[in-house]
Amino acid sequence: MGLNQAIQTMTNEIVSILAENKPTIYLYGSVVLDDFKLGWSDIDILVLTEKEITEQQADKLVGLRQMLSEHEPGNPYFRLFEGGMLSADAFVKGKNERTVYWGTSGQRITDNYKLDSFGMAEVFDSGKLLYGNDIREKMTYPTYTQMRDDIAHHIQTARKHGAVVGWLLDIARGIYTLRTGKIISKTTAGEWAFNEGLCPDMDVMRKAVQIRKEPQRFNKEDKIIENIVIERFADVLDKEFTNTIRLFAESELQRMNIAFNNLALIRNKDGVSVWRATTDTTSYVMKCFDKAEYRREIANYQLLNSLGVPTLRVIAHTDCSLLLEDIEYSDYRLGTAEDMNNPKIAKLIAVWYKTLHQKGRAYLETHDFIDEYDKITIENLKFVQEKTETSDARVWQVIEDNFEQIHSTVMNLPRTLVYTDFHFSNLAVARDGTSALVFDY
Repeated sequence: MGLNQAIQTMTNEIVSILAENKPTIYLYGSVVLDDFKLGWSDIDILVLTEKEITEQQADKLVGLRQMLSEHEPGNPYFRLFEGGMLSADAFVKGKNERTVYWGTSGQRITDNYKLDSFGMAEVFDSGKLLYGNDIREKMTYPTYTQMRDDIAHHIQTARKHGAVVGWLLDIARGIYTLRTGKIISKTTAGEWAFNEGLCPDMDVMRKAVQIRKEPQRFNKEDKIIENIVIERFADVLDKEFTNTIRLFAESELQRMNIAFNNLALIRNKDGVSVWRATTDTTSYVMKCFDKAEYRREIANYQLLNSLGVPTLRVIAHTDCSLLLEDIEYSDYRLGTAEDMNNPKIAKLIAVWYKTLHQKGRAYLETHDFIDEYDKITIENLKFVQEKTETSDARVWQVIEDNFEQIHSTVMNLPRTLVYTDFHFSNLAVARDGTSALVFDY
């Protein structure tokens, strides 16, 4: 039995189990990208039903791969099928419900399943409908940002666990997607990276492509490489994140439906890029957060606005970018060093801080928030001693001897929201001199 016949047999078996549940079955990945290599590739499917899969259906589906393999022990394909089976509603909305999962390491009945951005893009762009109604119009195409996030997560895994040549092809694919926003097969990505001279270890990349094309000619040991080779190519990918920040910014403006004539980089540091987007009539400043840990600023703006604490006007936002009014085109001006010596402006700043603290105190009476006092631990105190080379100072021993009392007293103090990054470069002063605020949260 060949590959296509195995796919048809598996489809028929799944349909026979789910017939009353009106299944839709997609084939995607290496098979439809004409990159399936026996001995390396999987057969990726996505099965979506009209209603939740019943317990009886799940029990039959979870062991279907094994049953078919046992019936045809010489067939190499049935065990290669991977994917998820759940209702279309649960898949689209990310809801928990009875789900059948087939993976490389095994199969199980679980309560959810989702594709990463690469898999989702493949379902949209090249997925083949094997059975049922095409329901892709109910799904959402992954954003360029989601692809960047998935690539960043994948590269962390590669650095930590990478020990075989396949990781080089994954990295090559990631670089291509960062540059183009498109998905290509692993073999094509490897050949592209080799032809472009992107990999610092070209001989190993050549070997990776050779093994990918004819995996059955090579043994397990042939696929093993040193992690440092993967690390070096991962470094190339990391630089690509910086090289493609403009594409990132442009994609975010498109998500916010902002038409612009010009996009100029103001600064880029630590995974946060700041841009000025100019339109026919005005100008905006946009902050794009490549690193998830900095995206909290979006929620902080939303929180302050909900509390009535003055901020720069938020024009729009996504889950990883903020579009703000451009101070140069607003009722405010940027603060200056001279403002720090102006008592009138100091009073205006004090009014803003007083509002923040009053609103923040009321908010924290009913809400949890990041608490800086959680960092007060014996371990962190010792860290400070080491970094400041003050371990001999008697005060540390006094603090340690009385730590429980000090800690208890501190933790019982009233809480409020604070802003600890004050600098005149984060200051906006009303042009009419009636108010001031600080920004960058």
